[in-house]
Amino acid sequence: MLSVTMSEYAGLKPPKNAALLKKSVGLARQLQGEHASVSIEELAVEIAMIGLSLPIVPLISGSIHVMCNPLYSWDTDKVFETGHRFHELCRVLEPEFDLSRLIMKVPSTWEGLQACSRLKSDGIKTLATTAFTMEQVVLAGEAGCISISPFAHELRAHLGTSYHDSEPVLALFLEAQQYYRRHGIPTKVKSCGFTTMDEILSTAGVDAMTLPAEQLEELSSTTDSRESLEARSVFHRAAQTPSAQQSERLSYIDDKAKFYRAFTTNGRGKAKTEDSIAVFCGFQIQAEALVTTSELN
Repeated sequence: MLSVTMSEYAGLKPPKNAALLKKSVGLARQLQGEHASVSIEELAVEIAMIGLSLPIVPLISGSIHVMCNPLYSWDTDKVFETGHRFHELCRVLEPEFDLSRLIMKVPSTWEGLQACSRLKSDGIKTLATTAFTMEQVVLAGEAGCISISPFAHELRAHLGTSYHDSEPVLALFLEAQQYYRRHGIPTKVKSCGFTTMDEILSTAGVDAMTLPAEQLEELSSTTDSRESLEARSVFHRAAQTPSAQQSERLSYIDDKAKFYRAFTTNGRGKAKTEDSIAVFCGFQIQAEALVTTSELN
């Protein structure tokens, strides 16, 4: 996945990408007349992030993911405009790129997911990120997101600090996937934000996972038997003992107040979402500052 996150911000910093930044700034200046609603710095960051991701397209069979500016998390129109702008920028950077392989990551606010619903009608794919509650799961499915990324731990727990998330939401992965399948909703669950190998193995069977290279390397070295690994998976155990209980199909897409009443009272989900968005906003601001520095050099 490509977005202005910790690893991608770091990817823009090395001297080897100085040329990419300068090229992105130059192209942003050329295109700003067509995208007057955004600054040159913001447009250059979008161009740079897409420019970083396009070279891997021939090496993968799936999609590339680029994150919407998190500062727009509560602005439906801005998120909607960004989805269309990403398609236009991809056409400029790589005219032959198959746009069905581009997915925009959008924070799981009510406003952001309203934009996802509108973008789906225009054939633009989205992923709902920074999700910590079933309310967001339900709304992302209604909005027609291709997938949703619930975080096992809040984002701040991954910043290399001493911060510890005492309330991980590992159970949400299974609950979300079961909900979608029971109600015939095509949205996939793409789990992320793990801190231990036990957490990863316990959710084996989820539709997809986002894992950093070091965790993939650790997984590749495991010598446990398949039976042993399956015994640790909550998905495997759930498949062996199907529940007779059928969850009610819920709806929030047309009722903002109903969504926020449920979302706000569901543990620390709302606080975790807002804090994660704040972290992403910090990286967005730093990325735009890199662009400004590049313009001065």
